[in-house]
Amino acid sequence: MTTEATTEATTEVPAAPREYRWRMPANWWTRNRHYFLYTVREFTALPLALWLLWLLVEIRRAGDGPARYAPHSSTAFVVFSVVVLAFALYHSYTFLTLAGTILHFKVLDRPVPARLIVLSQFAAWAAASVVVAFVLIWFAHE
Repeated sequence: MTTEATTEATTEVPAAPREYRWRMPANWWTRNRHYFLYTVREFTALPLALWLLWLLVEIRRAGDGPARYAPHSSTAFVVFSVVVLAFALYHSYTFLTLAGTILHFKVLDRPVPARLIVLSQFAAWAAASVVVAFVLIWFAHE
């Protein structure tokens, strides 16, 4: 065998490695309770965004004056609003319960307990809700 024939035999291109193509199944998030609740929580933002867009339309319509404004009060819209309220409460509850994990404070070089942080967040939420309710009721009477 000549050197030229040996060189040709050793310069063969090796076969390309086979690539493993892993595909995640479409229902991966339904197989674990935590993934399911997380995905539902993230989904709650979509109907809330749609409701807030509708609120902007209503605000614009109210700008034409009280004589020309009639609020949207169909049964479907009321049901949609109640469902969106439930989604908003769920989203807020899950976010505020994570506050103790996310926020870390020290007072006098001692860490504030996570439970106290969560309770303070819920107290602030309740206080803000009372203030908003008071303002809405106050302006409704005028």
